[in-house]
Amino acid sequence: MEPAPAPRCDRLLVHYAEIGTKGGNRRMFEEVLCRNLAGALRDSVTGGFGRESGRLTARLAPGADPGAAAARAAMIPGVAWCAPARTVRSDLEVIREAVLAAALSHGDGAFRIDARRTDKSFPLDSPAINATLGATVVSATGRPVSLRAAVHTYGVEVDRQRSYVFTERLEGPGGLPVGCEGELVALVSGGLDSPVAAWRMMVRGCRIHLVHFLNRSVSTNRVVEKIEALAARLSLYHGPLPLTFVPFDEAQREIVMVVPAEIRMIVYRRMMFRIAELIRAEHRAMGFVTGDSVGQVASQTLENLAVIRAAAEWPVYSPLCGLSKSEITEMARGIGTYEISILPHEDCCSFLVARHPETKADRGAVEALERFDAPALAARVFAGRESRTVDPRPPIS
Repeated sequence: MEPAPAPRCDRLLVHYAEIGTKGGNRRMFEEVLCRNLAGALRDSVTGGFGRESGRLTARLAPGADPGAAAARAAMIPGVAWCAPARTVRSDLEVIREAVLAAALSHGDGAFRIDARRTDKSFPLDSPAINATLGATVVSATGRPVSLRAAVHTYGVEVDRQRSYVFTERLEGPGGLPVGCEGELVALVSGGLDSPVAAWRMMVRGCRIHLVHFLNRSVSTNRVVEKIEALAARLSLYHGPLPLTFVPFDEAQREIVMVVPAEIRMIVYRRMMFRIAELIRAEHRAMGFVTGDSVGQVASQTLENLAVIRAAAEWPVYSPLCGLSKSEITEMARGIGTYEISILPHEDCCSFLVARHPETKADRGAVEALERFDAPALAARVFAGRESRTVDPRPPIS
């Protein structure tokens, strides 16, 4: 059978999962998610997003690409799934016509109907709607029904005011919308792990301020471009994203003069937390995010992490701490940071460190070797920072 033109979608449906468990606070979470979606889709929808019967909806703007709008919405933390949909009257015959039109646009292949009735006054319950609509499609097209191996699924949501018919459902990241929790300062290196860690905390509702430490004596412009590209990719999930570059070369020179190579990485990272603390205080953030994964590299043994984090005055969150490199890599691919992270760049943390660094550092011994004025050095480095806000845009290729 030759497929007919697909019916035009006029509405975007957004569903959440975890937000639905929030009881009396649920409305606040819904409102934050509505704002975030409206900001991300300001050119694709008109009138913003509204709340109705456990879902959010928005009217698609004239000329908007429904599939592209849904794909954008599917990136926003808090979204469980979304779909471009066609709005119809909540009448069985009208719904039947809309589902059949969608089925005729697909030609051959097994199908299933997935109906949800939120209006309990509608004469048929969800299983009966499934059976009725399925029989209509089988009769008109001869296509088989398959609940497990369907090529196409026709979704139907029946509400009192209106009903929705859709065929393309996109999974979102779930979690909570950015802005439900406080702000965190995320230390990003340019590798695979730290951008994924920042993203994981976004999905827990946290606002993020990215910080990158830069050794200007060994770095080139491509390092800055790479970090900005990572920030641009992450901003697609977060919204406009603060990014601060910190010149770290002065601190490294002072550390190299007094600290043995075996523990320089540990002291570097302790100094980074002291500087990041000044950024945290400036923005009233509530802690730090790192991409640490226990045992992945020498500085991430439990002993070394304890010594490093002793320099942080606020909590350090490491959402990847129990994951393997392959699991982190898979997440990086999924959120679109992998191809950027593997671009070559100069890593400031490798500046004059030992080939075989210390793996079981002692806090007292490390502190005894820090024979420099750490607060004064942190303040001088902090003064040279450069900050900007990165707006959502496609990353560099």
